[in-house]
Amino acid sequence: MRRSSRSIALALLVAVLALLSVPLSSATAATRSVTVTATVASPMIAYGKSVTVTGRVLTGSTPVAGARVKITTSSATGWQLVSSAMSTESGSYSAAFTPLAGVTLRAEIASTATLSAAASAPLGIAVQPQIYGTRVGGDGSASVGQTRTFSGAVHAGLAGRRIKVERFEPTGWVQAAHSYILKNGTFAVPVVTTRFGNQAFRVVMPSGGGLVVKAVGPFDVGSYGGAVARLGDSRACFGAAALPGPCSNPALGTSITPSIVGGAYASDTQGAFSCYTADPAATVPVCSAGSTRGDALRVAVTGDSHAAMLLSGLRPLLTELNWRLDSYVGRGCVLSAVVEGSPCEHRLADLNKRLAAGAYDVLFVTAVRAANVDAPAADPKIAGYAAAWKPLVAAGTTIVALADNPTFPQSTLDCVDSAKGDYALAAACSIPRDQGFVLSDPLPATVAAVPGSVLLDESALQCTPNLCRPVIGNVMAYRDTHHLSATYVKTLAPYLVRDAAPHL
Repeated sequence: MRRSSRSIALALLVAVLALLSVPLSSATAATRSVTVTATVASPMIAYGKSVTVTGRVLTGSTPVAGARVKITTSSATGWQLVSSAMSTESGSYSAAFTPLAGVTLRAEIASTATLSAAASAPLGIAVQPQIYGTRVGGDGSASVGQTRTFSGAVHAGLAGRRIKVERFEPTGWVQAAHSYILKNGTFAVPVVTTRFGNQAFRVVMPSGGGLVVKAVGPFDVGSYGGAVARLGDSRACFGAAALPGPCSNPALGTSITPSIVGGAYASDTQGAFSCYTADPAATVPVCSAGSTRGDALRVAVTGDSHAAMLLSGLRPLLTELNWRLDSYVGRGCVLSAVVEGSPCEHRLADLNKRLAAGAYDVLFVTAVRAANVDAPAADPKIAGYAAAWKPLVAAGTTIVALADNPTFPQSTLDCVDSAKGDYALAAACSIPRDQGFVLSDPLPATVAAVPGSVLLDESALQCTPNLCRPVIGNVMAYRDTHHLSATYVKTLAPYLVRDAAPHL
């Protein structure tokens, strides 16, 4: 019995000594040192969307295949498993999960008989709600103080959370109203407008609960109701206010502005051509005017001398409207597609480039009626105009085309001159309405060819159903056979704003 015990003890001692004789390098080879990497495509994830973590498992520079990689996130109780994947022969892995709040994650390898434990560097992931399909109910015809409703949707998992609408003020963004997300993820926030003209708003999903704030916009909201009463001349029946329909203001008497004595009306431009080129080969200049508020509507005017005259009416209104206006006006070569080798090639290439770069909200376009064609829709200019407009509309610019005013024969101006200041004689100078519009206008057909563009036709403020007269509401409305006078354009401009409002 004692001899047997001694034998067993001796055998154990031999075994221990054998193990101790194994080289240290052989022991470490059994558990190789491992590195794990982890990356994501973006550190910002949309709420409700999965994030894919990718990386590699390596021992030195050698890929490790078949290793289980765990994706864990930090919590108050430690690192919690959210996903896992097996590494491929190249050592790469890919694992996805859906975080509903911001997290810190890492990739881990647990120790095994052959691999040491390892973890990647931590990665921070922020989660942000997304706001879809935001729209503003109503249009710019609404008056100040009326309600406009902002609606849209978020992920339904955000039901019950607060959503707000902010408006822009010179001091920054301030809350205008708030509401809560419905069970299906939709929202509707009624907002009362506070100023005339343009004002910017944005929809905001506040931060909180591990989510990052999300804002969409700004959205230009117009309140142009009552534009004519607010912006028009205080004198009743003066200029464009005299049409349509009968209108009488005895206080105006027999005065005519500008004076028709000695052809004085011919010079009634009132700065319309202060930023204009008469050289068709020259690059059109650009000049800015109007509101300097951060939420001003970005407006441009382009065209020929008729566009220049339009500026004389719009410029005095810009600050009140909260519009920032850039003008691109010059004689000839109005906005059209570039035709290589044509006299207008250089100008049009430059004009198209600058209008695209301006990212305008609204572009007013004019073109003089000059062709006398049997079928106005066959005017060859239309295709070129449409080709230039379409990219601008696609980029989000609303194109507002102004149907051109009537054209008078020289005999009508001779009639006005021969009146020698007599109101009754000058007011009687007229032509049949059809004669005023005998020359074709390419803009209506261009608008028809470009969805998203708008046509404004103010002929009812320039002619009666039967006649066109150069004297309208005690105003000499023309300074030559086809240019409106600046005095008349100023009376017409509030109506243009009114009629453009539903599209702004």
